[in-house]
Amino acid sequence: MKLNDKCVAPFKSEVIHRPWGHFGLYADNVISTSKILYIKPQEKLSLQYHFQRAQFYLLLDDSFIIDYSIKPVPKTIIDNPNEAERIVQLEEFLKDNLVTVEANEGDEFGFHEFVVHRATYIGNRSYGRILDLAFGINDESDIFRIKDLYGRENTKWQQKRKKNNLLKLKL
Repeated sequence: MKLNDKCVAPFKSEVIHRPWGHFGLYADNVISTSKILYIKPQEKLSLQYHFQRAQFYLLLDDSFIIDYSIKPVPKTIIDNPNEAERIVQLEEFLKDNLVTVEANEGDEFGFHEFVVHRATYIGNRSYGRILDLAFGINDESDIFRIKDLYGRENTKWQQKRKKNNLLKLKL
């Protein structure tokens, strides 16, 4: 979701004023991992969600497209043992709940656990940059990729499923 002045935990977006100017406070005495994503022009992250972490994005540059679901993927879909049904259910969920917005420098987004999200950089700089704060267990195997353009290996969560079935989604 695009964040505003009424952020919901664990997200924080507070401006602290000082005589010299101000600073943005995004994580305050909570366990988090911070990184800056550098995304090449016309490239995109995988369409994904996480089981064990929430993510906060602060865009450091203009010219992004952000996709996100307006609510978390329901547990009934995630836990459905029937692969074919789960794929159809996830497609229907995304058709009804996936939002796409243009976003620019200074825009903030928060994605709770199980919320689908993806960033695409459409600018002309060498890289578009996003400050990414992860709240919770920041383990790369926590990524559940629904769609990935780069043929990356499935995470441990996806290895339990038949290989690449979810990658057949028509998104």
